Amino acid sequence: MSEANDKNPPKVFISYSHDTPEHKKWVGEFASKLVAHGVDVILDQWDLGLGDDVPKFMEKSVGEADRVLMICTETYVRKADDGKGGVGYEAMIVTGELVKNLGTAKFIPVVRQENGEANLPKCVSTRFWVNLSDGQNEEEQFDHLARDLQNAPKLKKPTIGPNPFAESAPSASPMEAVTATTPTPATGVRVPNDPTDAYAVALDLARRGDFVSWRHLIKRVKQPIPAQLSDWQKRYVNRHEMKIEDLPAMVLEAAAICAPLMSVALAGVESGQPKFSNQVALLDDLLCPKDWNGSGLSAVVEVPDALVFIYQALHGAVCMESDQLPLALQLARSRVQRRHQGESVVVYQDSKLIGWPESLAGHSKVAWKFLADLSGKWPWLLETFETTEDYQAALFAYYLALNTQELVDLIASGREAILEKAELRPDVPLTNHLLAPDIRRKGYRLLLRTPEAVRQIWRKEGIPDKKMAAHWEAWMRHCTQSLNRLDRFGFHGQVAHEKLFEDLRPEP
Repeated sequence: MSEANDKNPPKVFISYSHDTPEHKKWVGEFASKLVAHGVDVILDQWDLGLGDDVPKFMEKSVGEADRVLMICTETYVRKADDGKGGVGYEAMIVTGELVKNLGTAKFIPVVRQENGEANLPKCVSTRFWVNLSDGQNEEEQFDHLARDLQNAPKLKKPTIGPNPFAESAPSASPMEAVTATTPTPATGVRVPNDPTDAYAVALDLARRGDFVSWRHLIKRVKQPIPAQLSDWQKRYVNRHEMKIEDLPAMVLEAAAICAPLMSVALAGVESGQPKFSNQVALLDDLLCPKDWNGSGLSAVVEVPDALVFIYQALHGAVCMESDQLPLALQLARSRVQRRHQGESVVVYQDSKLIGWPESLAGHSKVAWKFLADLSGKWPWLLETFETTEDYQAALFAYYLALNTQELVDLIASGREAILEKAELRPDVPLTNHLLAPDIRRKGYRLLLRTPEAVRQIWRKEGIPDKKMAAHWEAWMRHCTQSLNRLDRFGFHGQVAHEKLFEDLRPEP
């Protein structure tokens, strides 16, 4: 899908600040030029009438648009960072509720500043941008933008040719044959069994927007997993007991079968592309494998819980690394249903899915160590995180967000009175505080990277900042008590996000 589609033109919303009459005129001319290039533009100058509700217009426009162009003048950037006026409201949408469904690649900074400098709002400071400032090769930059909106790149990636050394290459060993890739007849896309290769193929498809090939890749990668899990389970079916120290290796064997599927899904998350970033459906595949035997040793039978535990944690870490906190919480708050059970459960509210899977001894320390060490077992994770420390910091940031979400749900349900109890055990494990202090500090900074996204955790539930802050001290007290119970020598230090409300950037 590399050519423009005249029948379904891309819909674009232009977000800008009314700096001067001249700037407003430039925006109108810019919008008209996009329309002439086959783009359906939503612009307040054309689509907002007298008496219309401005915030609703903004929210509706951002929601309906395929892409949002943020015209980053100096004034726009200042207002967006300060949260002032209509621009501030639009920036809140960018970093808040809508991003969790739409992915961060939807928002394109368009620089329009003196001397061609590129000062961007903090919420999109890491995003790829175009420069339409005077004297910055505007025509070339506009052509790049228009082609990107139409999914018609000027330079196309060449098709991979045949291996010229295939005749002389040595025969593959049985192990190499397992990790080899196979062609997909329908689309020509390779179907890899190795998670590292699967990740690379999936990320390339997502970045190119090839959703047809992506879906075919998912189906083909998913297809052998139930049978492989069934074969794995048969090796343990006659076990009557297992030592605790043997459980992580057992779970790793099962998880390795699902690793290619997990890597494809996580590549979609990392891409930030709207069609590829929502991976909630994968939870059902992991939790309810086809032909799964429900009889036998519980540590074996309950392995699907451990698979969901692993995936939700990796998903959350990738979201934190790619600045998609709302997307992480969307999956954590989704409902899943186990086989042969009537009621569904919220992922992060189920102890076996969030920190105490029975297949990992039902112990949060064993489970957390398994997660923390996973990048050493699965090197493909470092394609996203680069270093083990980055990976562990992202995991830490995700679980801090879950801890905050737990308090939000408690307040939203009207149960905040239980905070006055002498002892309250949080459902989300705080075992992540066993990480080294420097990694905890790095993870906390990662959580605070987009302050507005953090505030949206409670604001989207209608909880004012003051009410959340009023209950925060009591919540932190319970978290500290939980950590003291975790460490028989007592927890020395403070909960990493204890000063959250002091550290969030103040609003005017």
